[in-house]
Amino acid sequence: MSLGIVAFLLGLFGVPLVLLGVAHKLRRRSARVQAGFWGAVWGHCIAGVIAVTWGMIPPEAWTDSEVARGAAGLWGLLTIPAIGALVRVAAAGGAKAQRPREGKSDRAATLS
Repeated sequence: MSLGIVAFLLGLFGVPLVLLGVAHKLRRRSARVQAGFWGAVWGHCIAGVIAVTWGMIPPEAWTDSEVARGAAGLWGLLTIPAIGALVRVAAAGGAKAQRPREGKSDRAATLS
């Protein structure tokens, strides 16, 4: 199994599993983690569209020296979500962590 196939499988199955783990109790995580999560989700969606589009090229059109198809199809699903997460975290800047309030919630305070 080549390194490209391993990267493809990690991008196809590993990235969604990591995103699923991060999404658990996402509202309680810091703003930076939330931004990275949504950047990775958008990046994975874009990478999926790119991989499917490049995958529709018929085999007769492939050449031995073609690098873009392999890079987009095999490595894109792993690298584009990481790039999306980094871009969103950088765009979020120095956002402060959002911590849940301790004690009674706002709704409980208004009812009592």
